[in-house]
Amino acid sequence: MTMHTKPTPGLRGWVMQHKSAAVARGGRSLTAAEVIAESIRYKAECGRPILSRGEIFNPITGEIVTDCLSLSKAVEVLRERHDIGVTVRKLIPMLERKGLTERRLAWRMVPMVTDTTARKPEYRHDAVATRAAMGDGLLLSIQYGPHDEKWIRTLVTPDGLEFLARFLKAPAGAVKTPKARDIVRALLAEGKTQAEIVQLSGMSKQAVWYHARSISNL
Repeated sequence: MTMHTKPTPGLRGWVMQHKSAAVARGGRSLTAAEVIAESIRYKAECGRPILSRGEIFNPITGEIVTDCLSLSKAVEVLRERHDIGVTVRKLIPMLERKGLTERRLAWRMVPMVTDTTARKPEYRHDAVATRAAMGDGLLLSIQYGPHDEKWIRTLVTPDGLEFLARFLKAPAGAVKTPKARDIVRALLAEGKTQAEIVQLSGMSKQAVWYHARSISNL
């Protein structure tokens, strides 16, 4: 008899399916080592890399980025290193005008003031990295929080922090968003291979492949 034919979303549910099915067949449950092995297999089948602590996967370029900062932490670093006095409240509209972020309605359940045992939704707008910002490796947005309340946090990559320093120090309109795609397009026009572009530009293989593919589809 087949048990649990309907897939359960999420890695934890997927592993629990295997454990429950094994018990239902009269066998033993998975051991800890087998759970880890099944988790690795699941991530490999889903095409998702196995990340270490501090690593963030860029779903657009396929890169794994480290040393990302929250917007509030990035503002602190800009103030300490570059003497740039900007707040997150002022920075987000600037990023929106540059096409690097967009506002997205989000909510979370919070206790009511009149009855702390009851909860109500609290709505707000999150600044989410645009596809262009992720494609250029400047910003990344990740989801976190409980399963029923997915919150979004936008992170600044090391390249993004350098861009913000140049952008905020320069006169208005003097600094343009660097376009990795334009660099790849120019080098491809010169007859460079993707391997040569990786060496010349310093971009990852995944980023060069992504931009080269998008250019060929135009």
